[in-house]
Amino acid sequence: MPAFGGNISFNAQHSPMGAFFSFTCGHFATRGGMAAELGKPANQDLFIGIKEGGRRAHAPLKCLPFFGSAAPGGVDAADFVGEQAGPAEQNAQPRVLAYKREDIQRRYGWATDRWETADFAFSIYTPFGEIADPEAATAAELRRQLLPAVLAELEVDNRSGRDTRTAIFAVNFNEPGWRPIAGGASRGGFGLRRQYGILGEAAGAAAPTLFCRWSPEQGVMEPGAHLLGSCPGLAMEVPPGERRMLRLALGCYLEGIVTTGLEGRYLYTKYFGGLEDVLHTALDFGDPAVACAAIDARLRRSGLSEDQQFLIAHATRGYYGSTQLLEVGGEPFWVVNEGEYCMMNTLDLSVDHMFWELEHNPWVVKNLLGNFVRRYRFMDRLKPGGAAAAESLPGGISFTHDMGVHNNFSPPGESSYELADLPGVCFSHMTAEQLCNWVLMGATYVSLTEDAGWASQNGVILEACLESLQRRGGNSGIPEYDSSRCGTGAEITTYDSLDHSLAQTRNSLYMAVKFWAACLGLAIVFERLGDAGAAERAREQMRRVERTVLAQVGEEGVIPAVFEKQSSGYHSRILPAAEGLLYPWAWGHDLSRHGELVEALRRHASALLKDPAKRNLFPDGGIRLSSTSNNSWQSKIAIFMHVARQVLHLDQDPDIAALFRQADIAHAAWQTDGSGYWACSDQFINGKAIGSRYYPRVITTALWMRGNGRDDAKA
Repeated sequence: MPAFGGNISFNAQHSPMGAFFSFTCGHFATRGGMAAELGKPANQDLFIGIKEGGRRAHAPLKCLPFFGSAAPGGVDAADFVGEQAGPAEQNAQPRVLAYKREDIQRRYGWATDRWETADFAFSIYTPFGEIADPEAATAAELRRQLLPAVLAELEVDNRSGRDTRTAIFAVNFNEPGWRPIAGGASRGGFGLRRQYGILGEAAGAAAPTLFCRWSPEQGVMEPGAHLLGSCPGLAMEVPPGERRMLRLALGCYLEGIVTTGLEGRYLYTKYFGGLEDVLHTALDFGDPAVACAAIDARLRRSGLSEDQQFLIAHATRGYYGSTQLLEVGGEPFWVVNEGEYCMMNTLDLSVDHMFWELEHNPWVVKNLLGNFVRRYRFMDRLKPGGAAAAESLPGGISFTHDMGVHNNFSPPGESSYELADLPGVCFSHMTAEQLCNWVLMGATYVSLTEDAGWASQNGVILEACLESLQRRGGNSGIPEYDSSRCGTGAEITTYDSLDHSLAQTRNSLYMAVKFWAACLGLAIVFERLGDAGAAERAREQMRRVERTVLAQVGEEGVIPAVFEKQSSGYHSRILPAAEGLLYPWAWGHDLSRHGELVEALRRHASALLKDPAKRNLFPDGGIRLSSTSNNSWQSKIAIFMHVARQVLHLDQDPDIAALFRQADIAHAAWQTDGSGYWACSDQFINGKAIGSRYYPRVITTALWMRGNGRDDAKA
């Protein structure tokens, strides 16, 4: 695995699947560590490094720079001895030297994150793959797949040395409650209360030594582990002439009911008896390097550039850090939390996550669709004439923006996000788009799994969705009305913090093409079910959309973002116009049957990318989704670039191909430089992460691994 060539000072989430738990580290001079259900990096100082000599030698520690620049906070020895404190107690600041950036190499693969210095190497392994359907899987399968832990290795090669060296791994939790974890003759560890733990073993050697004082330098030199201390750790001495490795299991265990609204517990608690069981099992599974190396190699063989590979690897970690598999009422309940916001199953993210999930865990998409139908669907009415109209028309079925927030399930038919009577954009209702999202997820699920039984069972819901699309689309086929749920406000889209170019639902180009795709998807599903009448109604609505969009094509092939000349969005130029083409491409649908629409979108996107004024590019070459907003989402850029390459074939133009190469370079730098502390982030302004941080949706970059509508990247 080659050394990473960019800025290596960036956090990454290292997470098991479905545990909503991360061990976060990598950003220099800041804190990280272990946290579950947090939505941001933890507040722990990590001391990972080495000292010359045995553990009691008077030598400074040299550690990776994964701790705060200030002295650790909290209680220290001086707080107990008061006036009797001597020099040692008065100054508990750790004597720790941080490696300089130029003395560290980082190798960042799809499942392996490795730091190397002249003295040691530290690797974290996060393999991923299938989560079997709990209703059909064996306990042994789920015990391995749902293990809420990751493995790390600290390697010291002292074969050419003349003196002993001591490797340490220590954590200042910066909160009370650490405890020893028994490991027997060969293992030792420590934890924070009952929730988090670290268990280590030194291959071919005695168990690592547990220590604790108020700093790692102090603790490693003193005998025993003081329970009043704040910085526990493990030490491993490496005699001259030997090479040793400290293997570490870093895990969590959250027992009992963890949610409100619906009572849910982590499904892994069904297969593990507690934190100690988790940690010992992780070490019992043995060497993780071989499996992770195979996953890393798959990404390297993809033919993608180093920047594209980095974005995929970074996004995969961000996605799994937000995943949560619960058991609710004896049934599995899949949740992907929305990064720093911790909203649960945000539907406009779910529609983007599904391409990854359908390759690895198709059942979770069915699980999510069913839970939205059972608890988070509703019926609304429509407001004619925009936001000011008092009368209403029949509306139809739709679905909420999300299912709740911070482990609190919202009441049936309600989300944590949406509010009525708002004068602005954010926090209004996304009714039309969420209807499209559920339909597109259902159509994609049926297409890629061929589960006609699901479609048949949900036939009434699918019919209701078609009727709802027809009513919202009116004669034009595109959203003409706002939902009555908005009150005096107006409907918005997933681009909620942009201007009207993309945030407005009514008469929106972005939403028009998404409506088109939803109608096409329903037509295909109804044809599969043998319902020719419903299929034709869906196709007629789709044709209305095509006619409406084509009538808006202007000079140079550019289509206005909003089909209202009085709107500021009328003059905006948006690249997500083409986003709706992703779905029929994924279904394997012959898009040449819609050649006029596809060609119009191709000309539109080409004109925007080759605009001499570069209104859809940032100064660094990154892609600006809207010409009138500095706000761009990495996940949506990834979708657009994929459609541009695979559907519109715009990269056959050498100028656009070069533009995309520079964009990939810029987007990688957005993550390492503009979001270094926040790990994988989605929402950027001029290359700096300003929202949607610690985020899962950038998993859309994994679409780039696909060349034919199916995922070539399945691990």
